[in-house]
Amino acid sequence: MTIVQKMRSQLAPAMKARDTAKTAFLRYWIAQLTLGTGAEMDDAEAIKKMRSVLKEAKGGVTTFTAEEIDQLREWVPASLSPDQIRAAVEPVADQIRAAPKDGMALGVAMKALAGQPVETEDVKAAVNALRAPG
Repeated sequence: MTIVQKMRSQLAPAMKARDTAKTAFLRYWIAQLTLGTGAEMDDAEAIKKMRSVLKEAKGGVTTFTAEEIDQLREWVPASLSPDQIRAAVEPVADQIRAAPKDGMALGVAMKALAGQPVETEDVKAAVNALRAPG
């Protein structure tokens, strides 16, 4: 079951319970994650879109309420912790250190983490720690 299908399955019970906040949240996100043709975004794209809203909120720039952000967090899988990221990039640590530029080093790390839920800032921190002299 896709994220949109799960949201649709929760919409009717939220409406029956007269939970206006949840109903509005589900309607908004169903609309956001449904393409103009009526087709649903795949889960990877949906999660990416929801993560971008969470990232904006983390930076303090958002039009969403705190309650909406909390509801959104329930739909987005947790990111790897900085320790988990360091462990995951350890097999390519030599390639990261050998990269001539920071951007290339980040690319090596991101390729090693492909398909895993990570925050780019956490990956940058792990790369910088590996590349730090000493």
